[in-house]
Amino acid sequence: MNKLLIAAMMMAALSACSQEAKQETKEAASAVASEVKDAAASATDAAVSSAQAAASKVEDTAAKAASEVKEAPASETKPAEKTEAAPADEKKDASSAKVDGKAVFEANCKMCHGGTIPGAPVVGKNDDWAPRIKQGKETLHKHALEGFKSMPAKGGNTNLSDDEVKAAADYMANQSGAKF
Repeated sequence: MNKLLIAAMMMAALSACSQEAKQETKEAASAVASEVKDAAASATDAAVSSAQAAASKVEDTAAKAASEVKEAPASETKPAEKTEAAPADEKKDASSAKVDGKAVFEANCKMCHGGTIPGAPVVGKNDDWAPRIKQGKETLHKHALEGFKSMPAKGGNTNLSDDEVKAAADYMANQSGAKF
């Protein structure tokens, strides 16, 4: 009978140890899970915060560029003196001279040609632009107006006039080694 009593006591002791071990394991797992959850939430918050900051910066830049585009034509709407009518070609050149290529670039082209889109030539990187400049101003204008490879016509902004697109293309090329 003693042997039976000892065996029962041992079984009870083992069962109690097992219950304690299970509880300790559960508590440790719960603590680790909580830490992982907190770390994930913190990382998510940081990513969201960074994304919001970047979006805000893009919106600010776009708003600034848009206001520059809106202000540029307004400052040039002074009444012109009419002496005699200019030929149609001269009128076309004069209107494109009034467009601020930099402002159009800032508002419409910088997102891709500022270095964020792989494959798009980055303004200021002469090596990116040299082959394009070599093709000539007319080809550059044609590609900017009609689109080329993955770039859509007028950079995706069909509201731009042809003169605005040409001025932006000239600005980007000139910042990258051209003399248009």
